Amino acid sequence: MAAANLSAVLRAPAAHPMAKAGYGKRHAPDQAPPRATDFTGLEPREAAIASYIDRLPEGAAIGYKVLAEELPDYGQQACRSALDRLTRAGHLRRIRVHVTVADGQMRWVTRTYFSRTARDAAWWAAHVRFVRGLDAPGQPPAPAAGQAVGEPEPEPEPGVRAPRSEAYDVLAGLGRREPRLQLSEGDCVQLEHLVGEWLARGVGREQITQALTSGLPASVHSAGPLLRKRLETKMPPSPAPRPENDHPSEQIVGMVMMCLFCDEDETTTTLDHGVCPDCRAQVARDEAAGLTGDVPDTFLARPRAEVDVAARMAELRSATVRPVLPAPRSRR
Repeated sequence: MAAANLSAVLRAPAAHPMAKAGYGKRHAPDQAPPRATDFTGLEPREAAIASYIDRLPEGAAIGYKVLAEELPDYGQQACRSALDRLTRAGHLRRIRVHVTVADGQMRWVTRTYFSRTARDAAWWAAHVRFVRGLDAPGQPPAPAAGQAVGEPEPEPEPGVRAPRSEAYDVLAGLGRREPRLQLSEGDCVQLEHLVGEWLARGVGREQITQALTSGLPASVHSAGPLLRKRLETKMPPSPAPRPENDHPSEQIVGMVMMCLFCDEDETTTTLDHGVCPDCRAQVARDEAAGLTGDVPDTFLARPRAEVDVAARMAELRSATVRPVLPAPRSRR
């Protein structure tokens, strides 16, 4: 199967199927408004599918099998691979929710939360902990996966560097944008928590970079103290965390993170960015075998339009802010 990963902006999802009542897509809280640049950091296919999901209403079915049926250019393996990459990028999580409905009955439902604003793993974990009530005053934070309650957090193995956080990456990249703000590793570590707080309050990486690099004095003698001052004085207000409240007739009493593709949850397996090891290994095998590309032309129900890559990328960038126009046909 061809491995080309170029995708046009997908059709308007007017007739997309809905999940059973109470299930399906849910909007993550505290998202930024739609912007033309929401998904430009993704590969074209993932950006197109993310834009499509973003336009779906709450309650829509967004499993990879349903998406493959509704988006005929892709097969099931391609859609599963795309959803896996969207979880890694922080746009998707599958969560089992314990609700009490109007008649007093309690039940578990499974919902897939989508955020057009990319969130790191800590944000998603904090969202689940807040709904559980584990982050209320006087309560300790939830233990890491595989860590017993009361145990200290495991130390990294000697010689193995801990993964860099998104906040660290923002700081480390400032020097490439503005040479006067070149930071040392120690500076990045000391300021990391402040940038992390900006991210937790819903501010995007580009907005943070702009706030830190604009209006600099002609000469910067010490970038670290200058950035600390800016991060502290320009800190945006903190939005009050709130659980889902889109259905007044139900009350959420608990949540647990699930693998995006199977029924395993975080109490029975270790999830890596919302996907269990077995499912991620299956995705990796499909990608290695070349099974995650677009459906070949001979298998399509209708001919695939000729592709103008530049026009297609322009459509991706503008899909969330204005109606999608058909891409012009390339000249030969």
